[in-house]
Amino acid sequence: MINLLVAESERLWARRMTRFFPAILAALMVAGVVIAYFVIDNDEGNIPDFVDDIAGGIEATNLLGPVASLLPIMAFVIGASYIGADLKTGMVEQILTWEPRRGRFLLARLTSSAVGTAILAAALAVFLVGLLFGLAAAVGTTDGTTGELWTNAAVSILRTGLAAALFSAIGLGITVLVNNSVGSIVGFVIYWFIGENFLISAFLPKVAVYLPITNATSFASGADVERIDGSVFGDFDLIEVHSYLVAGLILAAWTLVAVVAGAVAFSRRDISS
Repeated sequence: MINLLVAESERLWARRMTRFFPAILAALMVAGVVIAYFVIDNDEGNIPDFVDDIAGGIEATNLLGPVASLLPIMAFVIGASYIGADLKTGMVEQILTWEPRRGRFLLARLTSSAVGTAILAAALAVFLVGLLFGLAAAVGTTDGTTGELWTNAAVSILRTGLAAALFSAIGLGITVLVNNSVGSIVGFVIYWFIGENFLISAFLPKVAVYLPITNATSFASGADVERIDGSVFGDFDLIEVHSYLVAGLILAAWTLVAVVAGAVAFSRRDISS
């Protein structure tokens, strides 16, 4: 099993998607911070406070911002393409001649994908926090930064890595289920942009609070999940539904469903077809 895990990990890190997607996100982070620097530098009345404005107080719930939802999406794409490319080219068939036990192969691939994407997501989160701290130090203030804040930030970064690991497993499981990485990735992107972020959130808010991306973002940032009470196009209130820890459990449940469904389909499928 160790040899299989090592081989699968090497295959993951050798893929261009594993390297290019994080590199693009890192470049976007740098570009965003550079733009913010010049905007703030030309507006003397807008002085960013690292603790209050950027970190969201000592709880450090705002540090990762929109990246808390982008990193799980990166993980989904990496996990989906990781298995999808080999399904398409017939590489899975060749691997199974060496390791014919499909369960062991799938477990090794899930493990290597989850660990790899967790490392990537955590590294990008650390990179972003460093950029934001540098921005505040350059044109704002970092007064009030304490060990407690850094501890909370570190825990948030670890949760982000875990959320990415779970989403990579979801991407891999769904791709195995539908036997098509392009279909799973395109379908997921459409679901993310149009479904969960717009239609479901606006018209089915009681359902939206239990969906995967909402709970991944909550779990990563450490913010409680809230739902809209009222009309999104008029007056509405935000009602707290559950904590970020419960959000993590909900995300884990979605992961389990996707992985089990993919594993059952994989065990019954004629992979030569």
